Amino acid sequence: MEEPELQPLRIVSGWNVEWNLFYEVDPSKNTMHYLDSSSLLHLKNKSNTKAINLEWRPENDVNGNYILRVINLIKTTNNKGIINYEGDWENLHFEFKSKNRIEIVNEIERLLIQT
Repeated sequence: MEEPELQPLRIVSGWNVEWNLFYEVDPSKNTMHYLDSSSLLHLKNKSNTKAINLEWRPENDVNGNYILRVINLIKTTNNKGIINYEGDWENLHFEFKSKNRIEIVNEIERLLIQT
């Protein structure tokens, strides 16, 4: 079987791809190994202090869901003056769940423009 491609996404300016393991496959018993990472996709936008994270939960369970979250980022500065952006996972900006990959793609692209 040929390896699938990464899911094409229209990513607008300002967003950085921190990691991408979001493949162009629909959930099935034969594709669960593509949905076994703790995070499939993580995007960050420091200028608007938001991050977008995509997971499949429970991992390796064909009956699971994609979970798409927009995380508020908190800007911090360490004692050396280095700026970091930490995710505030306790106070999410947005959360969306779906089993449908295309629905998730559409929602990611909407969020990239509107968030």
